[in-house]
This record gives sequence, C-alpha cells and structure tokens, in this order.
Amino acid sequence: MKHRNVTTSLGCLLIAGLFSTAAWAIDPPQRELSRFAMKTNYLQEANEGLYELAFDNTSHRLYAAVTDRMNREANKGFLYAFNPASLSTESRVTMPYRAFSLAMNQQQHQLYVGHTQSASLRISIVDTLTGKLTKTSDKLSFKVANAADARFEHLRHMVYNSPTNTLFVSYSNMQKTADGMTALHKLLMLDGTTLARKGEVKGAYSGTAYGLTQDEKTQKIYVGGKDYINEIDAKKQTVLRTIRLKDPQPQIASVQNLAVDSDSNRAFVVVFDHEDRRGQQDGLYVFDLRNGQQLGYVHTGAGTNAVKYNPKYNEIYVTNFTSGTLSVIDATTYAITREFNAPVYPNQMVLSPDLDTLYVGVKEGFNRDWDPDVYVEGAKERILRIDLTRS
Repeated sequence: MKHRNVTTSLGCLLIAGLFSTAAWAIDPPQRELSRFAMKTNYLQEANEGLYELAFDNTSHRLYAAVTDRMNREANKGFLYAFNPASLSTESRVTMPYRAFSLAMNQQQHQLYVGHTQSASLRISIVDTLTGKLTKTSDKLSFKVANAADARFEHLRHMVYNSPTNTLFVSYSNMQKTADGMTALHKLLMLDGTTLARKGEVKGAYSGTAYGLTQDEKTQKIYVGGKDYINEIDAKKQTVLRTIRLKDPQPQIASVQNLAVDSDSNRAFVVVFDHEDRRGQQDGLYVFDLRNGQQLGYVHTGAGTNAVKYNPKYNEIYVTNFTSGTLSVIDATTYAITREFNAPVYPNQMVLSPDLDTLYVGVKEGFNRDWDPDVYVEGAKERILRIDLTRS
C-alpha cells in the first residue's frame, strides 16, 4: 500500500514538473505591430463631464472644458490643464458657469471658454500664462419672435480669427412656426479683447447647421449644414459662397462636424443621425470644396461626432460616439486602417501643433435611466492620448 502511494506521489511530481517546464517555455503572444501608443488620465470627480479640448502652443499645455454633469442647477464648470506628455493634471480652475466650448488666441495667450447652457450664454477669457480668469462677457441672448422656450438657447462651437481679432461663436435656438418647431442659428462675432458683441455674419446659416471650422491657411470659416457648406470671409465678415452638397449617398440626416483641407480642396464631414441611433448611415463624407461633388463615404460607426484631418500622416480621425470607437482613415483611399475601442463615448479631439499626437475626450454614461447598458456608478471621464509616431 505504501509502495503504491510513493509511486503515485512520484508520478504526480513528475507530471507537475512537466507542466511547470512547459509553462515556462511558452512565449508571450506577439505584440501587434503598430506605430500608435496610448496613454490616459481621468478627471478628478465622477460627476464631471468632459467636452471640448484645446492646445496652447506657447505654454505647451492641453486644456479641457469640464462641467458638473450631475447638478445642472448649480451651473458649475471647470477648466482643466494637463501636461500633454504625461497627462498629469497641472491645474483645475473653477469657472463661473458650465464650460463647454474652447478656442485659443495663441498670440495673446488667451483661451476662450464658452458657457453654453441657456442659463449662462456667456464667454470667458482665461490668461494661459497665469491661469487666471480675466473676463466674462455679458449674456449673449436675443429677443427672438415666437421663440419656443429660453431653454432652447445654446452656444456651441467657436473659432478665433487672429487677423481680425474676432471670436466667431455659433448660437442656436428654436422658433414656433405654422409648420411646427424650426431651428434658428446665428454666427455671432465678438471682439477678441473686450468680448463686446460686434454683430453677426448675415446669412451664415440657411438651415440647421452644427459644424464650424476655420482653415488656418486661408483664414476662411466654414459652416456645415444638412445639404450645404457656407464659406465665410472672416475679414469681410460675409458669406462668400454656398457650396451645395449634391445628392449625397447615403442621404445626410444631420451634419455634426466638419474639417477642411484647402490644399486638396476637400471638406471632411461627419454625420450623426440623432433620430436613428443605430447609425446605419452615419459616417464620414468627403466633398469637393469647389463644386460640392461627393468624393467618398466611409461608414465608420454609429454616432460619428468629431473629425480631424492630419496632413502630416495623410489621415482622417473620426470619433464614433455611439459605437465607442475611433477610426483612422487613409485620406487617399478612404480605407479604415485602424480602429480603437474607446468605451464608452469618444467625443471631441485636438491635435498637437507638430501633428504627432492626437488627444481624445472620452465620456461616460452618467445617468442610469438614459444609459442603462453602459452606466457604471463612479466612472470618471478621461483624456486619451495617442502617439502617432511610434509603436
């Protein structure tokens, strides 16, 4: 009996030794070859919501507009400053209202912060050298005939034009008409130093339009609508021309954002169908800026929300808000070359001035009723840093 026990024990030791040797002999899986390297950091509080990003070229700092997404009545906001390399938080400045949009005045070291909520409707200036809030505008509200409700008033994206020292701000509202509710949009102009209202660009919008961008090379401003792109002369403050988007396929439901490459005469438009969250026709549309002809379409995912063009790598980056992905697209073939999973909601982006780094704001489902499938109590929103140059 004892002999059998000894034999059994020896056999078990031998087998265990074989498994141990085999385990040590297994090589780790081969790492996927990629030039991309990622890093992340989180906001301080779970109740904070991350919106637009901006890069300060002088101080070499990444800014993020943040709002208290849980306590809306408090109308509270923050401006985060991150180290662009490590993503460590360098400062967190309390803003007078909820912070949503950002625009940089690089020459004067000023950061414009848009307070979008209807209770705010103001713009603030932060000195990026001192980190101090220096000025907040008067309320940018309008007496609109047959306005539906003051709660529909919003300030959205902004661009700063240096030659004219003008901040262009998109404003939206809703009106009651005989045909029902109609969207009202204005492109406001503010003095870049005093934040005094200078008026608006007449005819900037001929219908619903959320996309707003500026071509730094030509200093032209572009507004993207459902079936048009308006090209605006920032100096003359007039619409130069309307580029009709000729019968795009698939049909465009709602233009969300756009980017422009004047060297190739192309507009990159992302479409987000807010009525059908399956996003079967969402994606990237490419148009010829000269005549509005469609050059391409890429179904990147559901809820395509933001777009950036990178001429250094000839790539287009698209965040797919609902799908929780970020698409990298070859700007010549329009083929998707890489897709990142960035749950839950990848949102706004900014490129570093050398075009070697992409920063993406990633949002979380903060409401159990609205986002039951992705809601995680205590989840914090974050910044994703993607190095475009190395593996």
